[in-house]
Amino acid sequence: MYKTNSLIISTRKELSIKYKKLIEALGQNVQYTDNLSLALSIIQKENIEFIIISDTIKEKLSDFVQKIRVLTYNNHPIIIAISKSDDLEDKLKTLEMGADDYLEDAISKSEFQMRFKAHIRRYLESSINPTTRFLNKNITLKAIDKSLKADDDISYLLIKIKGIELYQKIYGEIAYEKVLQTLGAIISSILAPDDYCGHIDENDFILITQTIKAEKIASFLTFGFDNILNKFYSTNEFNDNFTICSSDGICEIKQGLMKLNIASCEKNKFSSYKDILNSLRSTIKLCNSDVSSYVIDRMKLKGEVSNYCENKEVIVFEPDSSLAYLLKNICELDGIKITTVSNISEFNKIYETCRPKVVLLDWASDDNCLEIAKKISDDGIKLIFSSSYLNKSEILKAGADLYLPKPYEVQEVLDWIKKFIEM
Repeated sequence: MYKTNSLIISTRKELSIKYKKLIEALGQNVQYTDNLSLALSIIQKENIEFIIISDTIKEKLSDFVQKIRVLTYNNHPIIIAISKSDDLEDKLKTLEMGADDYLEDAISKSEFQMRFKAHIRRYLESSINPTTRFLNKNITLKAIDKSLKADDDISYLLIKIKGIELYQKIYGEIAYEKVLQTLGAIISSILAPDDYCGHIDENDFILITQTIKAEKIASFLTFGFDNILNKFYSTNEFNDNFTICSSDGICEIKQGLMKLNIASCEKNKFSSYKDILNSLRSTIKLCNSDVSSYVIDRMKLKGEVSNYCENKEVIVFEPDSSLAYLLKNICELDGIKITTVSNISEFNKIYETCRPKVVLLDWASDDNCLEIAKKISDDGIKLIFSSSYLNKSEILKAGADLYLPKPYEVQEVLDWIKKFIEM
């Protein structure tokens, strides 16, 4: 639930207290002051979204409303004027100067609350994402700022769908929106009244909750997302655990299915929303599992993590001696240590000795090349699989990280080898 910030400006304390209680009964934050200079300072320094101004102030109500409207042109708060006057000219003048509503002092408590609720509804509805029904980035940043000032033990979860951009490209807008709607429904099902979830980017969310619940929420969301993933892919794609977005004649890196990555941090480590977002975006990079995963202040992933290989050896399994020689020379000119082999026994001997970072494997090099590819993939080693047979699906299914149709440019191979070495 998002709580708005309100400020009541009145020299009548009993009036301020009355409206403060009515607004607090709606679950919103509110403060009041009778000092105009202090009021202006609060408005400029804090995220005040509703300003209630009584005509008990020393300045003329319409003039003060105009002053407030000029000072708040960046964040456009809703201004409600309250006056004892029922004169039409006073109302029109105050509204013309920038007030969003004009209420008479004699208004009943129930009518005041209903009118205020209507303003809250309009304010928030203009910031709602139509697909997920969550509030947008501007409101989310305000929610983070407000939570930093609270005394509660709070944690922040960055929720990101990895691979959704590719899914949108392949399946289109309707399917893409369905993924966001489904995730939004899963998240909404676990939100407590005091929790908040909103967009920080089009496909990324920030969830604010009590620290004690953060890991349970992350675990449930990753589990839930993985268990509905099959609804968004064809049976073959889901079973193969990758998608293909181009024809066999085009080079393509292996793209896994969508997965949910979540990073969390606690409030007590930070003083601004910028620090929180920077920390979360850095931490979420640790989620490198093949399934949905989460990180809670420390590495704690659901699922297995790929093995990390320190060395930067490259093995090229290529039967064409001229091409192998060319690749070796070009790579070594670029400072890359490369070993070329032309048969299976030689490959097995060198492979077991050096455990390379990258392997370039040619389809025609051996009848058992698909089995070799699976072994390389199972060992967590980056595999570039070149082929003149143009069978992308079978090659990627065997475990290749990159499908490279022949003939290819040697520079293109070098670029991919360098990219995989840096991973």
